[in-house]
Amino acid sequence: MAKSFQSLFENQSQLQSFIEENELPQYPVLCVHISAGKMDLTEIGNLITSIKHLLPQAVIVGCSSAEKILHNTILSDKPVITFTTYEKTKVHSVILEMNNKIDLLAIVEKITAEYVTSETKMIQLFTNQKLGDIDIILDDFHRLNPDVFIIGCNTSDLIKDNSYIFTDKGIVNNGIVFLLFDNQDLLIETMENGEWSEIGFSFKVTKAKGNLLYEINGKKSLHILKQYLGKPFIQRLPSSSFHIPFLIYRNERKHIAFIRNVYEASTIELSIPVIEGDRISFAIQNLEELFSTSQKGLKRLKKKPADTILAFHCAYKIDGMEHLIKYNREVLKQNAPVTDFYCYDDIGYRSKNQPKPLSPSSIYLAISESNAVNKLMPENPFIIPAATHSITALTNLVNETAKDVKIYQENSRNLEAYYHALYENNMDVAYTLDLKGNFTSVNQSFEKAIGYTSAELKGKSSIRLVTDNDIPKVKRHFRRTISGKIQYYKVSIKTKMDRIESFHIKNIPVMVNGECVGVFGIGRDISENIRFEEKISQLANYDEGTGLPNRTKFNEILEEMLRRAKKKRRALAILFLDIDRFKMVNDTLGHYAGDLILKELAIRMKNELSNGAYLGRFTSDKFSILLTKESNPEAIIQIGKQLLKLVEKPFSYQKKEFFLSASIGISMYPYDGDQSEHLLKNADIALSRAKLLGGNGMVFFSDEMNQETLHRVEMESQLRRAIKNNELFLTFQPIIDSSSHQMKSCEALIRWKHPERGIIPPFEFIPLAEETGLIHSIGKWVLKTACKQMKEWHNEGLTDASISINVSASQFQNRWFIEDVKNALAYSDLDSKYLHLELTESVMLNDSIKTIDTMHALRNIGVKISIDDFGTGYSSLSYLRHLPIHLLKIDKSFIQNLDVQTPDFAIVHSIMTMGQGLGLEVIAEGVETDKQFAILKNMNCHYIQGYLIEKPMDSARMKEWLQNYRYIGQK
Repeated sequence: MAKSFQSLFENQSQLQSFIEENELPQYPVLCVHISAGKMDLTEIGNLITSIKHLLPQAVIVGCSSAEKILHNTILSDKPVITFTTYEKTKVHSVILEMNNKIDLLAIVEKITAEYVTSETKMIQLFTNQKLGDIDIILDDFHRLNPDVFIIGCNTSDLIKDNSYIFTDKGIVNNGIVFLLFDNQDLLIETMENGEWSEIGFSFKVTKAKGNLLYEINGKKSLHILKQYLGKPFIQRLPSSSFHIPFLIYRNERKHIAFIRNVYEASTIELSIPVIEGDRISFAIQNLEELFSTSQKGLKRLKKKPADTILAFHCAYKIDGMEHLIKYNREVLKQNAPVTDFYCYDDIGYRSKNQPKPLSPSSIYLAISESNAVNKLMPENPFIIPAATHSITALTNLVNETAKDVKIYQENSRNLEAYYHALYENNMDVAYTLDLKGNFTSVNQSFEKAIGYTSAELKGKSSIRLVTDNDIPKVKRHFRRTISGKIQYYKVSIKTKMDRIESFHIKNIPVMVNGECVGVFGIGRDISENIRFEEKISQLANYDEGTGLPNRTKFNEILEEMLRRAKKKRRALAILFLDIDRFKMVNDTLGHYAGDLILKELAIRMKNELSNGAYLGRFTSDKFSILLTKESNPEAIIQIGKQLLKLVEKPFSYQKKEFFLSASIGISMYPYDGDQSEHLLKNADIALSRAKLLGGNGMVFFSDEMNQETLHRVEMESQLRRAIKNNELFLTFQPIIDSSSHQMKSCEALIRWKHPERGIIPPFEFIPLAEETGLIHSIGKWVLKTACKQMKEWHNEGLTDASISINVSASQFQNRWFIEDVKNALAYSDLDSKYLHLELTESVMLNDSIKTIDTMHALRNIGVKISIDDFGTGYSSLSYLRHLPIHLLKIDKSFIQNLDVQTPDFAIVHSIMTMGQGLGLEVIAEGVETDKQFAILKNMNCHYIQGYLIEKPMDSARMKEWLQNYRYIGQK
């Protein structure tokens, strides 16, 4: 069986007497534990040598300590030696010196591999490492050796220095001693005292790294300790932490954490790692629960076999529990001798069949080498000290108060969460101000909208964000708010990005007991609305391309300036400036280039015009200028000339220069009208006259122009009615082969039979139709009617000739012209080879690329193309070579006076030669005499048209002509 003996070391003689009295040399297995007290290195060595001399078989382990326990009495000066004998158990020790770089797991693995055998039943370890290391060693050892019982003590003193740990094999200043017990039949039972309960509030770890705890609930960790546990607790750290450690909740498990050390900046080092987000609180020994569980443990332990009982105590934790330790010792020693081991720091054990204890204050280890149970002895009940009841009552008071506060805090957190959710997730900006107007908080929407963070604004004046113009208004509303009145107003705010944003603000006073303690504000960003309104106003009143006032805005300006002029009896002038032939620019270069040119011209004119002049863009290429100061005729003429020169300056696009001209029409108040609409109308009339005069000039309005304009307006109205009332009709003029005298084609010519004026020739209404856009509907009607008429004559067998139709420039350049031609052919069922389209040279010169593409498209569907009035334009031979044309039609101005002695003869002969060289057939129109016919025939002119053959005829007369036609000379 196992036995234990304990003695105070006085001197060598006393030690020898104790050994001999207890007959210790006779025991083959002897384990000696020395609590060395304040012995220095030499004294420890001498003591080990003495014991080894007296007991050579002894396995000696020990450590330095400031206090020891002997027979339940705490001693301070002299060493205590404990002798434990075994009959069936082999005991051996291992000592390892350590430094900061040694891995604890590596040590455990070394001991397991080299010293643990299948017979090893128990290991006792003693170390003077850092607080908390004992738990790491126990966990690693138990994980590698689950069947081995292991108990450990950290013998270092947190307050003292130069502690030693030793065996009979050596002494180290920093190390671990393993005491291995090899006997699988060894019986081990445990009982521990250690009931930790949460006390007070719980907190959240907000900053930590490893074992270092920096902040709790966002505050310095040491400040929290001082706030809740007081300054004396701080002054007694780290030893005071053994009485009130931290209780850490992690993964639904509780962990006790003691304080190892305190560093600068209020940082504390714990015995276990701590993680940010851990819930942490204070813990205290629940003495009444501890006494209760201790009673139950004693009853259980007394029923177990026990040769000897080893009691391991943590000195700091048992402070105040001396009565319980004495009671436990008295009860247990009735069954077996009790030997106490005193540790300054943590103690613990790991066993296969028992859960990991939560930082116990005492561990009782019953050891037996046999199954014999000692006779049970009656025990006296433990009487709880009166002071313990007071401590328990105070603990309950603190906990119940903490519960009440926790409920209050929970309710407050819920309310705060609701408020926070509304505050932070509000799409509008929200903020709070103190009574001085300084920010106390802003929400995320505020930060996002204004650009400043809450940290940047907190404590700063809110006025610094307000634009200068709005500061008096904001101050006025703030004073009203803190007087208890809700305020609404609009304000412009300066953002961090140097933008000005507009907000609609609602300031609400925060009232407590009838007094305002602050201001809560909500602001809705209305910047986009304002910008949208400004954009709508911009789009409604200003031209997007040039930024100039549009017609609506210009009219407003004109009305206002006209009102002032009437009041002050001043003159005004309105100028309309229109770029000549600007359509050609758009059609040739594209609308993008045209817009760039207009924008550049607008900039030029704005820079040129002086104060009192207002510039606007009236329509596409028409600008309006209002002169309110320099409005006499001489000044107006000078300004008009300057504007014309600005237009004449070259415009650059894609590294090429383009030259333009413009026309200007002018009307004046009060001479040309006293109403804005009259002045604008008359300026437009003058502009039209300037255009008719060839452009690149300016014209002042006159009454004669007004009469002419009225006539044109009346003609336009009558022409529109003519289309609806079928007053338009076609005439047909034959075109014959000069050799065979057979009709090869006839030209369809439009006429207008006016109900009052009679027949109106084309030259009077076709230009008006082109100007007003009526030419497109008239042109489609001509195409369909002419093609249908020719198809009818084909069907009647009267002719197999083609129909020739004139096409105007605007009609030909219309995007739907090809479709109009196809529709006319489909409508009439006329074969496309019988359709000739006559184009003037000016048509082909406008937008040459688009024109050639259209001509190729017509040729591809079988339509023939003629150049009408050839010789009056500017066509060149090189240009004509690339056009898909079939015929040249010599203008009648060269035929009327044709004679061999006239210059016209040479011109016509040249045209004939050129046409033949290009492989084109030639038509001469306006032939009225036999002599002209003979000359043209001698020049090999292919076709003849003119009064010599026949005047234009309506469809009925043309049909009769086809039925009775005779060759020339047989009429």
